[in-house]
Amino acid sequence: MLKKVIKLLIVALISLPLLSCWDSKDLEELLIVYGLGIDISEENPDNYVFTIAFPTIIEDAPEKKVTFSAEASSISRGRSNPQKKVYRDLSFDNIKIVVFNEDVAKQGLLFHMDSMFRVPLFRGTTRFAVSGGSANGLLQFQPPVSLLVTNFLFDSIGQNYNATNVPVTTLRGFSNQYYTTGIEPSMPFISYGDTQNDLKIDRIALFKEDKMIHVLTGINSRAFMMLKGEIKDGVHTFEFFSEETGRKEFLSVNVIDGKSKIKTEIKDNQLHIYQEVSINAHLGEYTAREKIFSTDRIKRLEDIINHELKLGLDETLKILQKDLECDNIGYGKYVKGNHPEYFDSEDWNSQFAEAMIHINPTIQIRTVGVTP
Repeated sequence: MLKKVIKLLIVALISLPLLSCWDSKDLEELLIVYGLGIDISEENPDNYVFTIAFPTIIEDAPEKKVTFSAEASSISRGRSNPQKKVYRDLSFDNIKIVVFNEDVAKQGLLFHMDSMFRVPLFRGTTRFAVSGGSANGLLQFQPPVSLLVTNFLFDSIGQNYNATNVPVTTLRGFSNQYYTTGIEPSMPFISYGDTQNDLKIDRIALFKEDKMIHVLTGINSRAFMMLKGEIKDGVHTFEFFSEETGRKEFLSVNVIDGKSKIKTEIKDNQLHIYQEVSINAHLGEYTAREKIFSTDRIKRLEDIINHELKLGLDETLKILQKDLECDNIGYGKYVKGNHPEYFDSEDWNSQFAEAMIHINPTIQIRTVGVTP
């Protein structure tokens, strides 16, 4: 009897994988989509142009990758329309990146995001970005070091996130920021450099609700990431006047890590927000003549860097607080938790604009490297 039970268990275990794959399809029957781009139709502004990018697996194919576009009024139709024109079933399970043209982003993304949630197409790791030009054109871009632009964009966003330049935005991440009171969404912004062969992924698109309202560039992008507390590695270069040489000099630091700490307080009905931004770094380039780094000299370098960091953080905060009245950092979440009687979920951005925010950056140079 025991032997019969064991045999039945073995048969059941062997059968389970077969049962779970009853509806699987061979790879040769699929077109595996790696990227999706969304533009507004020029001919019919009420419609969108959905562009998909996928590699070819046919040895004699003239191109190793293919882009295909279809016009439709929604993402569900944008998904089904191309299916009618291709020779294999489209698979969206491996999409690396979804790119919205900036006009689509300014118009509002909730319509598309809601459809993506209702009919899940992508993995949780799929990254979202805004393109300064045509999303269709971006997916046809040929990067110099990668066969597929989708893989290039996916990896570049990750590298720039680790360099404290841009956030990594997923469908769930954007939706959480949209639906959470006290924070507004943000997303990487992709633009072309001096030529059409050069892509820049070091800018940040800011949203108020689901509409893009501004793009941060340069030091403001990095300062934004520091304010959010997403401080990874990266090289930061600063210019300063050296009393020893009587001229402008340069120094750079290689960031090790960092963190942000936020406290809130109500004084005389005035909201105060205190933020400490702490960074650990190695000293990199240093063009001044000093070769011996005493404790006092290192402290002076740290003061120079702290001063420059504060200028960048204050400037970025001014853009958010005074120019845009839009809390993309998430200060409201702290105020909501600490002062629920003060926090106004319907008018937080106005409260944010009137808050007194005190930023204090502190960098510590851990090593100075080898000097001759």
